[in-house]
Amino acid sequence: MKNAVVAALALLIAAPAISVPTVADAQVRTGSGAALRRAPQRPSLSDRELDRLYEAEDEVMELDGQIAEIQSAGEAAGGLTEAQQSELATLTRRRDAAQRTIDRLERKRNR
Repeated sequence: MKNAVVAALALLIAAPAISVPTVADAQVRTGSGAALRRAPQRPSLSDRELDRLYEAEDEVMELDGQIAEIQSAGEAAGGLTEAQQSELATLTRRRDAAQRTIDRLERKRNR
């Protein structure tokens, strides 16, 4: 009786050590190393283009701030002067050009 209890206990303890491979294990094993065989992805933007993208983003943020200042000053004064309108038009053109640069570089990066 004592031997039967010891044998049953030994089987219960050993059972977790025995595992049957599942379908998921086979899929993981099949795919292992697949990333190493693929050709490395080349960066879509050069360092120079990335720098230009970051500069354009900074420029847009700066110009947005300047445009907001001029507009708030115009609202406080009851309207924009001709000088403010001219400066606002210039800043808006510069902002639009910087935004076009950002859009072009982001399209290239996302290809």
